[in-house]
Amino acid sequence: MLHTTLRQFEVFVATARKGSVTQAAAAIGLTQSAASMALADFERQLGTRLFDRVGKRLVLNGDGRVLYPKAVEMVERAVEMEQLFHEGGRAVNLRLGASSTIGNYLLPRLIGQFQTARPGSQLRLDVGNTQQVLDALLRFEIDVGFVEGPCLHADIESIAWRQDQLAVCVRPDDPLARPGGASIDTLRRARWILRERGSGTREVVEQLLTGQLGEIALAMELGGTEAIKRAVESGIGISCLSSTTLAGEVERGSLALVETPFLRLVRPLHIVLHRQKYRTEGIEALLALCRRALVSE
Repeated sequence: MLHTTLRQFEVFVATARKGSVTQAAAAIGLTQSAASMALADFERQLGTRLFDRVGKRLVLNGDGRVLYPKAVEMVERAVEMEQLFHEGGRAVNLRLGASSTIGNYLLPRLIGQFQTARPGSQLRLDVGNTQQVLDALLRFEIDVGFVEGPCLHADIESIAWRQDQLAVCVRPDDPLARPGGASIDTLRRARWILRERGSGTREVVEQLLTGQLGEIALAMELGGTEAIKRAVESGIGISCLSSTTLAGEVERGSLALVETPFLRLVRPLHIVLHRQKYRTEGIEALLALCRRALVSE
C-alpha cells in the first residue's frame, strides 16, 4: 500500500529548492502549517530525516540528496499527466542557466521564439559563468544549461550545440588594428584582458591563446564581457571575445577586430543536462528548437 502522496513529494521538492518550508509553501499555494505537516509526515513515513538545518536554511542531507532527483521526476511526470489531454503546444515553465555570452546574446531570441510558439510559457534564465551554471545543474536548480566547452562531470550529459567564432579586439587606433599589423610576436607581447577564472570563455580563450602564442601577459581579469569591452576601449589592453558580442562596438567604431589568419579562434558551445533529470515534454521542445535554429541560420 502506498502511504506517501504527491503533495508530500511536491512539498519536499519545493523545500529543497527554496531552503525554507515557509517559502516552499508560498511557492506551491499552501499554508506554512500545512506544508510543515506534509513534510513531517513524509519523513515519518520514509523513516528518515531529509534535511539538515544550516543557519536559517534547510539543506538536503545524504538521504535527501538521494531522493531529490527521483522526487523531481515524479512531480514533473504528474504535471505532465495533468496536461495529457490538453492541446499541443501548451505553456510550460522551464528554468535555464547560461554562461554570459550565450545568455546575453544567443538565448533571448530563442526564448522569444519558444514563448511565441507556446503562449503563457515562463522561462527563467539565470546568467553566470560556466562553473556557476554547472553547479546549479548539479543542484537541480535549473532544467537545462548552456555553456562554452564540454563538461566531463559523470552526472552531466553534454550535447554539442554550435560553434562560436572568437576574435581579437583592440582600440581602433591601436597599431594591431592595421591590415597585417598583428603577428604571433606582437600578440605575445600585448597586454591581455580576460574573463575571471571559472568562466568558460576564460578557459577556452586561455587554452587557444597559450596553445598558439605561448605565455601571454595578463593585464586584468574582469567578471563580464561588457566590462572587458569598456576596458579595451579605454586602452588598458586587448582581448579575445565572441564575434557575436563585438558586432555592435565594431559597427559603431569604438572597437576594431585584429586580422589573425594565423590563429584558429573557434570554440564549441554545449547544452548540458543532468543525467538523472527527467526530460519533460517542455525540455524536449526546447532542445528541438535549439536544433532547428541552427538549420535556419
